[in-house]
Amino acid sequence: MKQTFSDHTKPISRRAFLSLTGALSLGVATVGLPLPTEAVKFNRTLYKVSKSQLGMGTFINMIVFHPSKGEAEEAMGRAFDEIKRLTSLMTRFQSTSSIGHLNTTGSLKGAPPEVMEVLHSSLRYHSISQGAFDITVMPIVELYQHSFQANNAPPSPQALKETMDTVGSQHLTMTKDSVFFARSGMEVTLDGIAKGYIIDRAMDLLRQQNIQHALINAGGDIVVHGGKGEGKPWSIGIQDPWNRKRYVDVVTLNSGAIATSGNYEVFFDRDKLFHHLIVPNKGIPAPSIASVSIQATTAMEADALATTAYVMGPDTGNRFIQQIRGVEGLIIKNHRQKISSSGWKRS
Repeated sequence: MKQTFSDHTKPISRRAFLSLTGALSLGVATVGLPLPTEAVKFNRTLYKVSKSQLGMGTFINMIVFHPSKGEAEEAMGRAFDEIKRLTSLMTRFQSTSSIGHLNTTGSLKGAPPEVMEVLHSSLRYHSISQGAFDITVMPIVELYQHSFQANNAPPSPQALKETMDTVGSQHLTMTKDSVFFARSGMEVTLDGIAKGYIIDRAMDLLRQQNIQHALINAGGDIVVHGGKGEGKPWSIGIQDPWNRKRYVDVVTLNSGAIATSGNYEVFFDRDKLFHHLIVPNKGIPAPSIASVSIQATTAMEADALATTAYVMGPDTGNRFIQQIRGVEGLIIKNHRQKISSSGWKRS
C-alpha cells in the first residue's frame, strides 16, 4: 500500500508531495516539517491558530481560524486526542490494537465501530476497483522486505507463489462487529486508507465544536473545511516529483480533501527498482509512475483512490477516476507527462 501508517514517534515523510499555502503571506510550508504552535490575530474577528504533533508516522499540522483563540486551542487539543485514540485502534505495529490482534490471531470479535467502518469501506474500494485496492496485501509487502534484508534480492517465484495464497479480500469474512481470516497466514494493513479516515474524524470533531475554518495535514493527506475566512479558499500545492522547491499545480479548496501516492521514497532495495506499491493479484510492484493526486470529498476516499489509481497504471487509473462521481485526479508520469481528469481544478 501507500505509506506506512504507524503510531511510532519517528517522523516518516513518505508521501511528501502535497503542501499548503498558509495565511498571512506565510508562503508554502513543506509537508513533513513541523509548524510551531502559534496563535496570531488574522483580522478584526479571527485568530489563526496552528499546532503540530507527531502521529501516524508523520507530522500532523492543524490550522484553525476562529474568533476565540482559547476555543480554537481547546478544539484542536480534542482533535489531536481523537487522532491518537483512532490510531491506537488501527495501527498494525502493536499487537494490542484491533488490527494487531486480528493479524496475530486471525479473528477479531466485538471490534470497535470505527475499525469495522474502515474495514467495510476497504472492501467497497476493493470491489469497485476490481481488486486493485486490497488491504490483505501485507504478506507480500513483508515478503519483499524480508527478502531484500536477507538476500538483497526480490523473493523467489516459489516464495511469491506461496505467499500469494494468503492474499485476497475475498478471504475476509465480516459481520457488523467481527472479522475473520479464511486462510492462515493472512494479514491486513490499513496504510492506504486509515490515515485519511482518521483526519476526517478529527475534522468532524472540529466542526462539532463550532470551528468553521480549518485545515488538517497529515504528511500529505489533507482535509480542509470552510476556507480561511474572508471568503478565501485554502491553496494546496502539488509538488514537483523531481524538484521539491517547485509545484506542478495548485488547487484551491474551500472544503474537501486531497491525497497523493507515489513511489518516490519507499523502496525495498538500494537501487530503487522495487517500490512498496504492490499489484495485489500479481504480487509485484506496480509499474512506476511519479505520482497520483486525488481530490475528493473525504480524505479517506482520496487516500484509498490515490493508491488504487497508482496500482492500476496511468491510463487505466485515469479512466477509473473519471468514472467516480465527485472525484478528480492528476497523474504525473515518469517523463513529466500529466494526465488529469476532466474536472481537475487548477488555480
